[in-house]
Amino acid sequence: MRRKGFLALCLSFAGAALVRPVSAQAPAIKFPNRPITILVGEARGEPIDATARTVAPALSKLLRQPVLVENRPGAGGLTAQTAAAKARPDGYTLVLAGTTGLALAPRLAAKAPYTVDDFAGLGSVSDTPLVIEVPASSRFQSFAELAAHAKAHPEAVRIGHAGNGTTSHIAILRMQQRLEAKFTVVAYKSSAAAVAALQAGGVDVLVDPIPSSIARIHAGAVKPLAVTSLKRAADLPETPSLDELRLKGFETVTNLGLLAPAKTPPATVTTLADALQKALDDPAVQAKLKSLGSAPRPMSPDAYDALLKQEDTAAAQMIKDGLLKAE
Repeated sequence: MRRKGFLALCLSFAGAALVRPVSAQAPAIKFPNRPITILVGEARGEPIDATARTVAPALSKLLRQPVLVENRPGAGGLTAQTAAAKARPDGYTLVLAGTTGLALAPRLAAKAPYTVDDFAGLGSVSDTPLVIEVPASSRFQSFAELAAHAKAHPEAVRIGHAGNGTTSHIAILRMQQRLEAKFTVVAYKSSAAAVAALQAGGVDVLVDPIPSSIARIHAGAVKPLAVTSLKRAADLPETPSLDELRLKGFETVTNLGLLAPAKTPPATVTTLADALQKALDDPAVQAKLKSLGSAPRPMSPDAYDALLKQEDTAAAQMIKDGLLKAE
């Protein structure tokens, strides 16, 4: 009897364990509980990288977890963007990318590795104007001189940019279309490589983000002819915008957005988006972004997703118009 009673007691406990209510189970692990990585499609020290390293510490403080920046340069940002699109959608792998380039890069590839629908936007971070610059000793001392020569001598002016599909590349194509001129457009693998080419005489003109050019401009090594923002850039108040130079309404700036893979849980997207908004509200972050030549541009996830779709539509139209071709 004792043996039977003992077995019955064990079975009773086992049965109770099997029917234990769900509420007694271990609670779900709260996000985030480990380091978050922001992928960047540029080398360390280049404009997008500098922005990522400005925002990451603020996000880390708000989220109470390390936020790391990982550089994966290559293919005009496509390498990093593809990795982010294919990452596990858990909020621990993000990408900071130029919105225009993010939309355009896969359309230029022989086989698109992702579409904009593979991302969940967390929000916009900043806008950065581009500068059209020449060596200080250039024959072109004004944008008017450059434009006149390009129109009179098709393909005689060599103009460089940091890679196919980048905002600098798009700015050149749009400027060329508006001027009804024809440049010899030269692509490089990075902003640094394009700058080196300008200094070595490999190109006559460079279109480059202001942050990576401002030191050379202040040093007198290069001369800014115009900026691509609608209004003059705060860092170059003496340099006219293309809008002032008879290209009315011209505006092509590098908008940077922070994105997660699609299907990231809505609660996680909200947590990250709220942290990004608070980081961009921080006066220290704002001051640092401005020192890089960028203007903070907070934007909700829905608004950013709409902007990304708008850029994707514009990219499709550029290809349809024959301004760009897939590889």
